[in-house]
Amino acid sequence: MRKVHIITGFLFITLLGLGAWISSHRILWNDEYYSLVSSVTNTSYSKILSGGVSEGNNSPLFYALLKLQCDVFSYHPPKPWMDGHWGGVYVFDQFFLRIQSVIFMSAALCALFFYFYRRNSLLIGLYALAVTLTSSLFWFHWTEARPYAEWFALTTFQILILLNMLESPMDKEKKAWVYLGFIHCLLAFISFISSIQILAAGIVLGIFHRCRPSRMIPLVLVPLGICIFYYLHAAHYPFFFVDGPVSLISANVPKERLFIILMAAAILAFQGGRKGWAASVENKYLIFFILMLGAYGLVLLKLKYTHVVGWKGFQVSSRYFLSLLPAGIVGTVLFSDYFVRAYPGKIWKVVAVVILLCFLIFRFHKTSFLF
Repeated sequence: MRKVHIITGFLFITLLGLGAWISSHRILWNDEYYSLVSSVTNTSYSKILSGGVSEGNNSPLFYALLKLQCDVFSYHPPKPWMDGHWGGVYVFDQFFLRIQSVIFMSAALCALFFYFYRRNSLLIGLYALAVTLTSSLFWFHWTEARPYAEWFALTTFQILILLNMLESPMDKEKKAWVYLGFIHCLLAFISFISSIQILAAGIVLGIFHRCRPSRMIPLVLVPLGICIFYYLHAAHYPFFFVDGPVSLISANVPKERLFIILMAAAILAFQGGRKGWAASVENKYLIFFILMLGAYGLVLLKLKYTHVVGWKGFQVSSRYFLSLLPAGIVGTVLFSDYFVRAYPGKIWKVVAVVILLCFLIFRFHKTSFLF
């Protein structure tokens, strides 16, 4: 046990150092400038917390934390930025404004490694690390002064706590219900789109744990109420499409990862008559993942139905579906392990490992341009 803690601690320090170096050498882009100048600087805490942020997503957690960080360290943006002249290389400012995102993303990556190391083995923990690091959107949002790193991290924590609960008897993990309810509230304060994953987790726990309705109040109803509040107070802009719906989803759940999950789902269905099939964590997680995927599909249909012609409003971006990224990463690792263990025999295991390695190498090639 001590070994996994030491390795994870070393990994966290390494990731923090790497993230700090990358963030200090990467120029901010327009959305980061806009968030700082329009939504944090000279914006009161009461306005931020009441949903008065002038952005499409007005959920306050990121903006409040960044404002608190700026106030504690008496940080003031460069004067050209405040005058509307965005640009220039400001090494310290780039590092300072992004350190929050670097910490959250590094913690999420360590949580994935730690969970699968303890649950399975060091090899599976390293595989989880590799799957995450070969995700393009991870690198885009790891060092970005925007809410997406927090959303990724909180979703990762939510899913890992949920998995732990689904693998344990209902009354064994009583503290986990408190932790998950707390994470759900934080998710509600980071993005009102989090209502999808909050509701999906509540449904899965309701199906398999048949928990008391009173437990659903702090776990689901309170976070959903927070999401609804900020959605009603958000500025509702028109949207237009550049990429198709499939591309927007596959940016978060690449096709080869979806293939692994679907292959495991087919094996699960084939083994449906076996004892204990319905109680397997893979089966439970598959339902959670399908619920999330289906809900985002409905969101895309709504956006497609109401989209505007021409470049008016905001482009529908893959980052709006970012919670699918950690959901797909966890699903890929979980089902890859199941894929290898599905049938006895060395030949099957060798074939399965070769297929998974080929997919991993392909993803590394797809993300290598980022380095």
